[in-house]
Amino acid sequence: MLSLNNKTTLKDNIKQNAFTIVELLVVIVVIGILASIVTVSYIGITAKANATVLISDLTNARDQFILYQAKYASFPTALENNCPTAPISSSDYCIEPSSGVAFEFIPGGATAYSLKATKSDLTYIITNKSNPVAYVEPTTIPITSISSITGTPQVFQTLTAGTITPSDATVSYQWQSSTTSDGTYTNITGATNNTYPVTSAYLGKYIRVVVTGIDNYTGTQTSTTPTAIATNPDWLTIGTQTWAKKNLNVGTLIASNTDQANNSVIEKYCYNNTESNCTTYGGLYQWNEAMQYTDTEGAQGICPAGSHIPSDNDWKILEMQLGMTQAQADAEGDRGTDQGTKLKPGGSSGLNILLAGFLNTGGSFYYMSSYNRLWSSSYSVSSASWNRGVDTSQSGVTRHAYSKTDGFSVRCLGN
Repeated sequence: MLSLNNKTTLKDNIKQNAFTIVELLVVIVVIGILASIVTVSYIGITAKANATVLISDLTNARDQFILYQAKYASFPTALENNCPTAPISSSDYCIEPSSGVAFEFIPGGATAYSLKATKSDLTYIITNKSNPVAYVEPTTIPITSISSITGTPQVFQTLTAGTITPSDATVSYQWQSSTTSDGTYTNITGATNNTYPVTSAYLGKYIRVVVTGIDNYTGTQTSTTPTAIATNPDWLTIGTQTWAKKNLNVGTLIASNTDQANNSVIEKYCYNNTESNCTTYGGLYQWNEAMQYTDTEGAQGICPAGSHIPSDNDWKILEMQLGMTQAQADAEGDRGTDQGTKLKPGGSSGLNILLAGFLNTGGSFYYMSSYNRLWSSSYSVSSASWNRGVDTSQSGVTRHAYSKTDGFSVRCLGN
């Protein structure tokens, strides 16, 4: 049995121990506050909310993965953001991330996984072997070089930006032009892809591309300057316009008694259903196929990048550059004086429009070697479009609106 003195001593000891624990709790709280301050200053005050979201998403993912492992005796082998409505297979899993959060998943089969979540360049990572969520400091990687532009430096050819170092860098592109090799370069409006189809506006100019690092990649690099953009031997400049020298021949041959369809495959007719006639004279196309199923005047349609289906007014400009008056160009029927002669093979225009014949709506071919009709991108009424015609019996050029289901030639015009 304890004596009074012993009881007092034990009580005093208890008091002393209780006081020591309180002190310890205070110290812990202070350390927590200091750690919180350090964390906030480390990742930035504006990133704290993002950090909370990321940690919450990863914690939820960890809990889901544990349940998954318990059911399938393995961690997932694939991960999708934004869960599909269909049932998920046993080898797949999905997570609905918070707004702006992107997941990167590294599967480890039955024993491991690693999941990284990023939002606004703030990244946290979690693994089953390291359950505490760890902050990953963003790293910046400089863009060190870009190799030379590839492609033929000609009008209506496509140039491609060179290889970037590091090869997996994410960058933005901006194509530029200058009148001289070492002159002042200005941005080409809208030219922000890794490829650039050269238009006739840059004939004789110099082209380069500038890449700028984005996300965790930094810096800019400029390609070496290619030679001056040269004219393309397949295109001819007449006054203010640049025209293709040949009727267009693209697409897959289909039978003349079958309508061309909006099926993501360019289809063509060849006179008498013979491919060699397309090789010589070009393909024949219904208006909608030529326009690629838009009714926008001046659309690219089936023409190559940097060019378009000429509008009715584009044809008038050509005709007036060859000598028609405005009144003649505006008229319907056979117009002008010798503009048709200038456009036909051997004519002074140099366009050498071959007399390819045409296909009528009923599926019959007519007048090869004596007649040709070419589409415009302008329609007269919903079922008919303006076109141009030249033939052996006239020196002028006809302008009519014919059914869009007829099969006519296409001659492309540079933008």
